Amino acid sequence: MTRSPLRPSPSTLALAALGGAANVAAVLALFARADYPALESPPELAVLAATGFALGFVSLFVSAHTRLLTPAVGFVAVLLGTVYTELTTPMPEWGELGGYVIVEGPTHVWSYANSWYIWLSLLLIAGLVEFSVRRGYGLGDRRLRNLPSMPLSHTAVLGTVTVGAGFFGIGTTRLVLRAGINPRVAAAVVFVGATAVAAVPLAALLARGLLVPTVLFALLVPYFLTIEVFTATDSPVHILLFGPYAIGLLIVAAFENWLRSRLRGWNGGRFADHQSA
Repeated sequence: MTRSPLRPSPSTLALAALGGAANVAAVLALFARADYPALESPPELAVLAATGFALGFVSLFVSAHTRLLTPAVGFVAVLLGTVYTELTTPMPEWGELGGYVIVEGPTHVWSYANSWYIWLSLLLIAGLVEFSVRRGYGLGDRRLRNLPSMPLSHTAVLGTVTVGAGFFGIGTTRLVLRAGINPRVAAAVVFVGATAVAAVPLAALLARGLLVPTVLFALLVPYFLTIEVFTATDSPVHILLFGPYAIGLLIVAAFENWLRSRLRGWNGGRFADHQSA
């Protein structure tokens, strides 16, 4: 019996499992180096191992199965950046006060490991952007595997944007809830703004091949999230800017579409279904 083209190969699953195991090994090694208290809590350790494995597994699985580069490359870059930062900064010092564990010094690897959903959502968005650009503009798209051709149907665009932006919105909301956003109802505003700021560039790219909103998203949104994860862990207020920024991206998308249509005769290229237009 022949294997279905959409079914992952054993080598794909093995590579993905290796990525998950490598992520878990790196995180636990850094935890052991600095005597993180999580090592003394089997339930917390099990969660760290499971989520760390999921991040590495999914990132490498997507790249190996589809030949998209950004999920795997982005995962490796974030992991190596965290390892480098952890090794080149002072180790945290642990203490106890009133029955609570207190810490002095940076805890970069803890922040990285406990924000796995942020990295995964960003890597999946990066994969969607790479797919759109390579398929829509014909940049090495023949090397891609197990991915649809362009144009996508309206239903497929809507579903892809909803899943990608929704996952990003949920991850960002979870991040600010963990940071203790106050009042808690503001988390709903964060969810709407974060989902919108991811949905606008994805929809503009998938439906019309518009590039500027995606570039502006990449320049600001990951930067703000990195600050939130590693630095301003108790002040998530700047994440509320995602809502107004989404409106700005929508205006930019409309302007790019008008400008390219008027000056370059852009009609959507491979991105648009001209037969149904």
